[in-house]
Amino acid sequence: MYRAGLFLLALALAACGQLSIFFNPEPYRIRLEPTQLGYEVRGGTIEVVQNVAYVEVASGAPGGVLERYEYVVVGNDGQELFPDASFGSGVVGLPFPPGRQEENGQIVYRGTRSEGFTFSLDGRVAAEHYNRYLQGEVDLNWRVRVTWFARLEDGRNVSWKQEYQIKLPLREQ
Repeated sequence: MYRAGLFLLALALAACGQLSIFFNPEPYRIRLEPTQLGYEVRGGTIEVVQNVAYVEVASGAPGGVLERYEYVVVGNDGQELFPDASFGSGVVGLPFPPGRQEENGQIVYRGTRSEGFTFSLDGRVAAEHYNRYLQGEVDLNWRVRVTWFARLEDGRNVSWKQEYQIKLPLREQ
């Protein structure tokens, strides 16, 4: 009887779209366009590609404000490459919508996304990456490990980590 009750509860929650609230381990993600961070070299000049980033919100997750980020650069082994560097943080202040809306008097649960904002590789990181490339370093699987910080509409603070690969050349789309 107990199992049947749990099954019916799960079925009811799934029917109204709320099941994803409880079982989605990543209710927020930052999606980049293009999907990697990078740069191009034109005539000996490094040009960092400007990414457009969006907060993707899972169905049922609360809205809020993406407040800031911090990042470090890691190598192929996952170790931080520039532990004492002063780059890699910024303020965003971007509101993002909840994963539920009211439509015609009904609550509808669906994933949403924010307006876009600019998020790009730091020029000093691009320059160091390129210098090592010119020196023939073969292990250039560098990634930017970003911790994103948000304040939700209910006042809670959340954070999550994501990694983005650094690519040469990365062409703007």
